[in-house]
Amino acid sequence: MDYRMIYIIGNLFMAYVIYKYVNIFYSECRVRAFAECISYFGYFVIITLIHMFLKVPLLVFLSNILLVAMLSLMYDEGIKKAILSSVLICFSLTCVETVIAYMTHFIKLNPMVPFEYNSAFGVVVIRIVSYIFVVAIEGFKNIKGGQHLPNMYWVCLLTVPTGTIVMLFTVFASGSTKQVMIIVCIVIALGINLFTFYLYNKISALLVFQMNKRIVEEQSRYYEYQVQIMESTLKNMHMLRHDLKNKLSPLYGLALTGKSEELAVQIAELTDICSINNEYSKSGNSTVDSIINFKLQQAKKEDIVISTDIFIPDDLSMSTFDIAVILGNLLDNALEAVVKSPDRWIDIKMKYTKGRLILEINNSYDGIVKTVANRYLSRKEDRINHGIGIQSVQMVLEKYDGVMQITHEKKKFKVKLLMYL
Repeated sequence: MDYRMIYIIGNLFMAYVIYKYVNIFYSECRVRAFAECISYFGYFVIITLIHMFLKVPLLVFLSNILLVAMLSLMYDEGIKKAILSSVLICFSLTCVETVIAYMTHFIKLNPMVPFEYNSAFGVVVIRIVSYIFVVAIEGFKNIKGGQHLPNMYWVCLLTVPTGTIVMLFTVFASGSTKQVMIIVCIVIALGINLFTFYLYNKISALLVFQMNKRIVEEQSRYYEYQVQIMESTLKNMHMLRHDLKNKLSPLYGLALTGKSEELAVQIAELTDICSINNEYSKSGNSTVDSIINFKLQQAKKEDIVISTDIFIPDDLSMSTFDIAVILGNLLDNALEAVVKSPDRWIDIKMKYTKGRLILEINNSYDGIVKTVANRYLSRKEDRINHGIGIQSVQMVLEKYDGVMQITHEKKKFKVKLLMYL
């Protein structure tokens, strides 16, 4: 078997290595499995033709980055992650390939000049070592978490491999560096690339931790408010019991003498004792009621019109934590949008039927929607927690085989959820 045939077969295997590498960064593909396979086969064809006919290292490297970035766009994580992942993938694999090439068949490599590499053994070793390298870094599980990196983190992570690439191409272009020193530089660059992967993994884990911490803090606030409601209710009941005898005696006398106006005033006082202000939800489900009532306390201050239509059982086969995540985040988003709108209103519908829980939240907004890769983002100044709310809702929905539909018109924003309990 001649060198060209071995090279083509090796490149086909390399497309599989790229597939495994890309899947370290991403979990779900937006296209069907067949289309995904065709895309990687197309990568194999194009990169093989570029290697065989262009042979200019810099062009080959840039073409690889562009093709891998295009493959990454099949996964719903946004352009920033596509750029970072493609640079990390291509740089690390290029380092592996260059080290093996120097060790199996010494070449004087100039990034701008076509070169010949005809070692069939080297091609096989490069593919094997590349596969081993990818398998070795599959342990970085947090990279696949889908957390959006803040811009500064993204720039820092991208700067490390990019700067190292420029440094290596400068070493190659000089033409005066010894082979041993070139190999040492490439190995060090590969080590730096691995360290970048480690940092990326740790940063992703930190973002997940921050998201979970925020959710737990929200849950604690809901519980605290639920306790406040209970204390307030008990206090009102105690006051009612204490004053009931004194209040009822005059009522009887007023009724007999026909003093209806005074009677109405007395009855109104009794009604106030039993009532709890701003109680938007009275479904009987203490968790749902306390979360909705707590979140909407600021509605009256902001002149927001609230309407609710909630029919659910007192007990749902759904954890309090999950209810808090879904209702808390969606109501936060609705309130954030409503305060920017001239017409301020929120409509909440929630019902349970035949094992299905349906939640629908409609609200006014100013017509401005911010999205990245079909993902809705917050317009708050807090860039680190951008989109965390919707992500946490999606995580809960997966537990209940649920789906979420987000639509928006000129002045109306709508979120609808369906979960199977």
